[in-house]
Amino acid sequence: MVISFTVNGQPYEVEADPRTLLLHTLREDLGLRGTKYGCGEGECGACSVILNGRAVNACLTLTGQAHGAEILTVEGLSQDEPGAQVLEAFARAGAVQCGFCTPGFAISARALLAETSAPDVEAIRRGLSGNLCRCTGYTKIIKAVAEAAQNTQPSVSARPPNGHAPAAINGQTEFARPATLAEAFDLLNQPEPRWRVIAGGTDVLVQHEHRLKSLNLLDIGGLGELRQINERDDLISIGALVSYTELIRSPLVQKWAWPLVMAAREVGGAQIQNMGTLGGNVVNASPAADGVPPLYVLEAQLVLKSVRGERTLPVEAFALGPGKTVIQPDELLTEILVPKQKHTGQEVAFFEKVGPRQAQTIAKASVAFRGWLMDGRLTHVRVALGAVAPTVIPAPQTSAALMAGLFEEATLLRAGQAAHNECSPIDDIRSTAAYRRKLVRGLLIRNLWPYLEIGD
Repeated sequence: MVISFTVNGQPYEVEADPRTLLLHTLREDLGLRGTKYGCGEGECGACSVILNGRAVNACLTLTGQAHGAEILTVEGLSQDEPGAQVLEAFARAGAVQCGFCTPGFAISARALLAETSAPDVEAIRRGLSGNLCRCTGYTKIIKAVAEAAQNTQPSVSARPPNGHAPAAINGQTEFARPATLAEAFDLLNQPEPRWRVIAGGTDVLVQHEHRLKSLNLLDIGGLGELRQINERDDLISIGALVSYTELIRSPLVQKWAWPLVMAAREVGGAQIQNMGTLGGNVVNASPAADGVPPLYVLEAQLVLKSVRGERTLPVEAFALGPGKTVIQPDELLTEILVPKQKHTGQEVAFFEKVGPRQAQTIAKASVAFRGWLMDGRLTHVRVALGAVAPTVIPAPQTSAALMAGLFEEATLLRAGQAAHNECSPIDDIRSTAAYRRKLVRGLLIRNLWPYLEIGD
């Protein structure tokens, strides 16, 4: 299949299997070897490139997903004014040692400065959170980005997702990137092949990295109609392809679904947030999914569509177990509906997870909470727990304990114990069951403790 895109300002047409990772196409077909292969999981950031104005991991992007896109690699930074400022600042600050991670850091810095005016140290840290360095240390890198920021102005806004790549048949395997929802349903309704749907692909490509070319991939990432956030009378509609970055920046989501914003900030680094989607997080059905516990406490509804029609169901009814859901082979999750809720009193809402490091981490345990505090009592409380059961779970006993009487220290401690008892975690490579129980108790108490004084 011929894939066309623009790299560093020059148009290319490449004959490639669309399921080849963009990283390999850049390095092997175009000879652009500055983009490095590190972890292969979107954790180290050495493979970072700018795709349509936003940093992404080339190791988690298919060549077919880049059809029609504008790509900037480290080789193009010297011809790009903000990029040149970044490279010069890195050299002056001594922000390079072995150099393996430097291309990714430079790309992430360029992407940050293109859309952020005078970022402070915390903003720089967030912008670089998807990149790891094992020898230089971060102090000089952050210093270099801060210096480059003094000489650049935001200039680039992300383009809409690139459009249509026709279906390509390679032996017994296929790839398709429909341009419309109708095209997607038409493909799904065919008896063969059995499609594996991908949205951003940030999880699927990790799961299947070494056998991508054995999969029939239906890439729905170009469906702009599923990348919208709209307001209706009594709810907001979030398209299944809305990215974490778009959730974080949406005034509607900030107003009506704050725990979702908090969770989106915790997902990976900037590269993952730019590619990963809320719908993909839901359909992936991981017990440790960051986006799902907030949807539980927000009482979200999921809309599933196919050529047979559509159905709407509560988010709690969707996942059956790790990686297992009620979605049918011919269905797509198209939107997430979040009801507008406004009760009397002060809204209290949070999401927090614990992992082995600050960013780019899979949760050992997570807690989402929403309720209203008035006259010393919590009302309309909903609590959800992640990574402590086969699916994300609601915690009705914990919610009931928080609403049973005045909101005071004893009430909070009882609720913490209820959360401890209500989950059913396991021992695995990431944590122990005992520690996970302690975490959900501690996260609930720590986040609600500051409100005890207000309750008094």
